[in-house]
Amino acid sequence: MKKLLLWASALATMFTGVSAAQTMTLYVPPERDFRVLLPAPPQRLDAPQGSVEYRAEAGPGQRQYSVFRHDPRRLSSADVQNDIITRIASDDQSARRYGQDEGDLVANEFIFRVGGDWTIHKVFVESGRYYELVIKSYADDGVDMAGARDFFASFQMGTASGFPVAANLPGPDSCQSRSNAFSRRFCEYMACLAPGTASHPVCQKLPSMFRN
Repeated sequence: MKKLLLWASALATMFTGVSAAQTMTLYVPPERDFRVLLPAPPQRLDAPQGSVEYRAEAGPGQRQYSVFRHDPRRLSSADVQNDIITRIASDDQSARRYGQDEGDLVANEFIFRVGGDWTIHKVFVESGRYYELVIKSYADDGVDMAGARDFFASFQMGTASGFPVAANLPGPDSCQSRSNAFSRRFCEYMACLAPGTASHPVCQKLPSMFRN
């Protein structure tokens, strides 16, 4: 699996042609129950079983970023992995899981291959709420695990008093290690959410973030 992820990461470097000048969106839905960094303002889409999807694309034909707000009662009859498989698989296409045996993934992370697509998932279940973050890419685009984890780390659940101070974010200078221009730009925007980074040269050069 490690060789597979290295191969997929190399493909991600080769095939990601998104402009480094792209502006990101710090999105908060009207319910103010979460906030997350996205590559564009998302579409709100109704999904089966009472779920809601917030979907944004990195660009035409590029990776698709989604946040699902699920009914937590879905987990009363299935564990998280089986609930994901039920949603993404069909009679025509099965979902094959990768990475679970080699220690490549942390708790509540999942990688699947469904037909010609890779999907990377991170699940948050807390205080009676159930969210699923997903990056979907074509097979030739590969798996960008570092970029996916930047997306996952940008997600915060809202509370009655608002959102907690962003913590445990990468430093702006560390983003140069990302595999492609888009992932570096996403990482920089996320790093610059941390308190005290506004004067950092990387943060000062970023185009203004869109906030809804």
